[in-house]
Amino acid sequence: MLLTAYFFIMPELIIRYPDRAPDTFPLGRLRITIGRSARNDLCIPDPFASRVHVEIKREGDVYILQDLGSANGTLYNGELLTDPVTLTPGGRVQIGETVIVFEDKALRSSHSTMITEDSSLSQQPEATIFFSKGDRTTSGLLEAIEDARTKPSTQKQLGVPAPQSDLLALIGKVGVTLLGSDSLQKTLEQVAALVYDAVPAERCLIMMKGENGNLETSVARLRDLEKDVGEIRVSRNIIEEVVHQGKAVLTSDVQHDPRFGTGTVILQGINSVLAVPLGVGDKIFGLIYADSPIADAKFTEDHLKVLTTLSSVAAIRVENARLLEERMERQRLENELQLAVEIQQRFQPSCPPQIEGFDLQGISFPCYEVGGDYYDFIRLDDGQYLIALGDVSGKGTAAALLMSSLHAAVHAQAETNNSLVKKVNSVNNYLADNTPANRFVTLFIAELDPRDGTLYFVNAGHNPPVIVHAGGTVEQLGSGGLPLGIMSGFGYQLGKTQLQPGDVLVLYSDGVSEANNPSGDEFGIERLCEVIQKHLDKPANRMRDRIEDALSKFADNTPAGDDITFVIVKRQAAGASVSS
Repeated sequence: MLLTAYFFIMPELIIRYPDRAPDTFPLGRLRITIGRSARNDLCIPDPFASRVHVEIKREGDVYILQDLGSANGTLYNGELLTDPVTLTPGGRVQIGETVIVFEDKALRSSHSTMITEDSSLSQQPEATIFFSKGDRTTSGLLEAIEDARTKPSTQKQLGVPAPQSDLLALIGKVGVTLLGSDSLQKTLEQVAALVYDAVPAERCLIMMKGENGNLETSVARLRDLEKDVGEIRVSRNIIEEVVHQGKAVLTSDVQHDPRFGTGTVILQGINSVLAVPLGVGDKIFGLIYADSPIADAKFTEDHLKVLTTLSSVAAIRVENARLLEERMERQRLENELQLAVEIQQRFQPSCPPQIEGFDLQGISFPCYEVGGDYYDFIRLDDGQYLIALGDVSGKGTAAALLMSSLHAAVHAQAETNNSLVKKVNSVNNYLADNTPANRFVTLFIAELDPRDGTLYFVNAGHNPPVIVHAGGTVEQLGSGGLPLGIMSGFGYQLGKTQLQPGDVLVLYSDGVSEANNPSGDEFGIERLCEVIQKHLDKPANRMRDRIEDALSKFADNTPAGDDITFVIVKRQAAGASVSS
């Protein structure tokens, strides 16, 4: 049988540092940021790199490189990057002294494997194979097979169910039969069918440990498939011997065996019992149980050896099937999470809007793969701009799902001609009616008139954004009301202020103000304002880097406990230029 496997080679970046061996970085996400900050998807410790330097974004089948307003610029194939550019295979991105090469082999390579039967299995052996507890390994199995081929025959006359030739033939049959199994359940069902080839049992039961460690019935069948299996009861003593002590159990007269002659087996009329562990090495993950009520079909020590051999051979395939299903389940979850990451990244603005007289930046660093922070820039029909930053209660996937609802609700309201307060009321009512009682959203949302810097805003329970005026004074924007989703019909208050030339508005999530250092202290609003005041003359992208740098130094490698998101809106002083 010929099997062909196909492999997709993911595009990747090859990072060539000036002072150490190159690294590779797979481009598995929709969007990645590169820079000196450890919060980036790809951190490069280059002193000439900005904290957040460039972004690579996938659009369809191509990857777009964009400079995020870096201080020292970016070179692509030797030319200064001024506009977004499509990466081509072998394209060289230079950031300071670091060179990043884009590789996209984008091909499917096939590899063939020829599977044949081992001719050695058809050779005539001269001994019966017996497996002890320590032989439940691949190497132990191979050693036992070799012993069977080289040692003198010890088979008995009369009543021996499987001489050596039959035993190795059984091993070969087990291997070939289980080769095509495509699931754990199918593998176990085939093992049960093979039991009837090995021993004269009437009933067979395979039990496996579940996630909680308790035994669960995986397969139960009779030799006569047309009959109903009914109820099969297994003595607790047998389970204790086999699963917990790793022993193989044989009793040819269970009715009079003091170990197992309990009401459980006596009432069922069982005459002979075989039970062997199903496991690999010291790890036992189940058992194979077989019994017979027929007096003339008593199990012997040879039957036990045969069933133990079958279990040893089958256990390796069962374990592989079990691990494969676990891996496939993990891969499914990882794929779903990756899809969630891509969907959430699409919610974020691809770039800040270019507004004459203003300089805007926004960035978000989730503390998990997906986060619950939301920020947005939306141009309205009347030429004004909606600027929003929200924070969903909780973290991870649940918060991300609610964030997607918030994103959809805000965009739906942006299409209406409602006042800002009515927009917020509608979003609140929608969330209150459609989210669990223990979930809520804090949101700061504002309408900016770029003609004169007028800012109408509603603060729904969010951290008060700060305006640092050109003269250094600080204004906090707290007007609004409760977080969204708590009380339907709540009336929100409208606030109003104005950005003068040189003023800077910073919106932030509590992941910024509540960032901790190793001592447990919080970064706080005062430190944030100090950073803004110190760099008030800088363009928005430089201020973004300075805030992130201050957060990183303060945290001193303390893991982030929440998503970190902030938005910067700067009204330019006369003669200033917009960051790019």
